[in-house]
Amino acid sequence: MVDFMNNKAGTDMKNDGIASANISALHCIDLSCPDIHTSVTLLKQACLDSGFFYVVNHGISQEFMDEVFAQSKKLFDLPLEEKMKLLRNEKHRGYTPSLDEHLDPDNQINGDYKEGYYIGVEIPEDDPESQRPFYGSNVWPTAVF
Repeated sequence: MVDFMNNKAGTDMKNDGIASANISALHCIDLSCPDIHTSVTLLKQACLDSGFFYVVNHGISQEFMDEVFAQSKKLFDLPLEEKMKLLRNEKHRGYTPSLDEHLDPDNQINGDYKEGYYIGVEIPEDDPESQRPFYGSNVWPTAVF
């Protein structure tokens, strides 16, 4: 939403009082495209432009995506006290509260206005690979959803 009176949200006010926003196009990455170079180039450009992209033809069912979103909502609806028990660990797995991360420290005073939950491929602690950065066990809530 744009606040036209206070000229917020990255808008430029024109002389006639109409706001125009600088908006990047959302890149669409088609995983069925046989030209992997084009897909990789689009993905890279999306990450550089806005950090967002849309993936199509990925083979993940709508039912599975709906279940993932439902579980995610349940997790983020937990009381803050419960989520703080799941804080991100040294392997960068777990919960990050709002304002905890600064993804643009050069242009940012406060942290990001988002919560996050980081997971990765589950690797048992007794596996030598689990000693590498960003590898190991995930942090899971004990609450049953």
